[in-house]
Amino acid sequence: MSKDIENWVDAYDVVTFARKYGLTLQQAKIIISSNGPSRHGCDVGAIAFLRAMRMRSTQATRSREKLADTDQ
Repeated sequence: MSKDIENWVDAYDVVTFARKYGLTLQQAKIIISSNGPSRHGCDVGAIAFLRAMRMRSTQATRSREKLADTDQ
């Protein structure tokens, strides 16, 4: 459940935040809502989110490579 981020003073604008980190608008809204109006908190949250996505992608690639190796 997301918080009403539009009324937070000094919070990131969703579009600006999404562009800054290469996020979708939905991802940006979730990160802002989860981390509150603190810009620093949102920056840290975005970095953590992107790292987690990169790790997930790397793990999926490794899994596919293992499957390909066992098929040969």
